Amino acid sequence: MRVFWLLLLLLCLALPVQAQEATVVQVTAADGLVLTGDFYLVGPERATVILLHQLYTDRRSWQPYVRGLLDAGYNVLAVDVRGHGASRARQDWAKAVDDVALWFAWLRGTAGVRDSIATVGSSMGSTLALVGCARDATCRTAVAISPGWRYNGISVQDALTTQLAGRQAYLLYTRRDRFPALGVPRMVEAAPQSVVVQVFDGNRHGMDVLARFPEALPLILDWLATRTQ
Repeated sequence: MRVFWLLLLLLCLALPVQAQEATVVQVTAADGLVLTGDFYLVGPERATVILLHQLYTDRRSWQPYVRGLLDAGYNVLAVDVRGHGASRARQDWAKAVDDVALWFAWLRGTAGVRDSIATVGSSMGSTLALVGCARDATCRTAVAISPGWRYNGISVQDALTTQLAGRQAYLLYTRRDRFPALGVPRMVEAAPQSVVVQVFDGNRHGMDVLARFPEALPLILDWLATRTQ
């Protein structure tokens, strides 16, 4: 299965741009902030992946990998986390976690997609992916690239030990990347039934893990395929 996804990814990277055009979508948070995302619809009956970027980037950082998700049959929603990109505001990570719930509601309501949704996040976005998914009882799974035990004051402890409630998250990081190297073993110790871990060599962080290790996206696609049916 992993060989299939790797071949598919290589084919996608050789083709120009995405097959689907992004639709720019917006939701309004409780404090009045207008949040912005790019939505790629394959079909309302398909599973959907929410992409959450890392600190000091925006939704465009996911563009090299959207095609692989689309060709695997997923609808994709890549959002600008508040304080980044078009979601202009002061950074507030507690509110950013709440914002993930708004995107879940938008997908189920306005977008009208099937209630099979997963989150994928990088670095600080991995915290939003883990905590946001854990707080949503029907979120299928979270994928966390370079996660930490606590980023910017937001801990993943409750998400992993209590709120995931029998679901599992997939954690990917490099062996010499300091915060994940310290945080992931702690996550495994705290919630061994809630996480599955993939470790790569080196010290790449966040989106650089995907760029350095082409097998990472096929591994993620394998993981999603078994949990979003």
